[in-house]
Amino acid sequence: MKDFSFSDFLQLLAILGLVAAIVYGVIKYVHDYLRRKAIRLDNYYKSFNTVVAQLSSENKTSQLSAAVLIRRYFNDAVPKEWTDLRDEAINVISSLLKILPCGVFQKTLGDGFAYAGNLTNMDLQSTNLQNLYLGRKDGAPIVLENTDMFMADLSYATLDNIQGQQAIFFNAILYHTQIKNSDLTNANFIGADLSNAYFGNVQLNGACFQRATNIPEEIEVLLSEERKVTSTKPVTTYSTKRESKVVFFSMPGKMSKEDEILTKDYQAFLKDELHYDVIYYTKDEYPEFGQFNKIRRDIMRSSAMIAFGFKQISIEKGVSHPHTAIEKQIEGQYLPTPWNELEIGMGLMHNLPVLLVKDKDINSGVFDSKLSECFVATITSDYDNREVRYNTEVKRWLAAF
Repeated sequence: MKDFSFSDFLQLLAILGLVAAIVYGVIKYVHDYLRRKAIRLDNYYKSFNTVVAQLSSENKTSQLSAAVLIRRYFNDAVPKEWTDLRDEAINVISSLLKILPCGVFQKTLGDGFAYAGNLTNMDLQSTNLQNLYLGRKDGAPIVLENTDMFMADLSYATLDNIQGQQAIFFNAILYHTQIKNSDLTNANFIGADLSNAYFGNVQLNGACFQRATNIPEEIEVLLSEERKVTSTKPVTTYSTKRESKVVFFSMPGKMSKEDEILTKDYQAFLKDELHYDVIYYTKDEYPEFGQFNKIRRDIMRSSAMIAFGFKQISIEKGVSHPHTAIEKQIEGQYLPTPWNELEIGMGLMHNLPVLLVKDKDINSGVFDSKLSECFVATITSDYDNREVRYNTEVKRWLAAF
């Protein structure tokens, strides 16, 4: 056996040093990699929190920017370690849509769901999904399997290429909703409102419509005793839009000269420029009997409504909600004609889009600025009539019928 020499000892030290250097290098590399990864992850979470905080900003531009930026967390290219933020982003959007009124911010935020792609089992209960577009330009389907849209409002929304087996629309509002090229096998439409809803090439086999209202005739004939669709063929319904465009004017029977001129300007805009028919009559033209029936008949043959909220009642001093917990003194308040409330109520029952033209001092009842529906547009009575055709609210109202 060869003696262990000093040179052997030096060689061993060299080998051990090399091994130690390699081990140190590996440890340092792993340490640096984990540190960089932790920093990136921390920055990613900070970025997410910044975007979420920006969504609640009072600055409208910041809000809209954040509504677009939050879509980055739906990017399939992000590392797997960050994918938990994807569900968080969906939950944030869903939470905000439970309280947001209709508008550009609400629509921009909601349209972001399309970028998520897969919303399986997500909670979208009681969300404001009005006027949204859930579809993808790349042709990929949006997955809504078991997605819970209980009591969600999808008025005027468009759902295109949806993979929504067992999707839940329980008690949802699908007023003028368009659903196209989708698979909603075994979906739950129990108690849903389907007023003027359109289905184009939609698989509905097994879908349940118990207690649903305003079901399209093409679906009604396919329902079993259990109110479930029995056909395996895709379903297409037909539009119920009226061929002629008739606009009902809800306005006081007697008006100031200025208010009357305003209504005449709107009448001229609709009749002369857009070639719509207008139902316009004053108090002198009301019948001596059957007044409600005349209004109902005229509204039923209309496509839309304009309600003029003019000053008709002046309250110098009074009490609001007397003998209740919210009783309060009111002073210097104006009210519109009570007929506005009746006629608008009838119009909404007949699915008419409504344009509110209101005096800036009218802010009660149907003219309350806190009310928000995508099929109700608002403009002030002092808006320049020469520019009304370019007004975004007016354009939105015209597009609704």
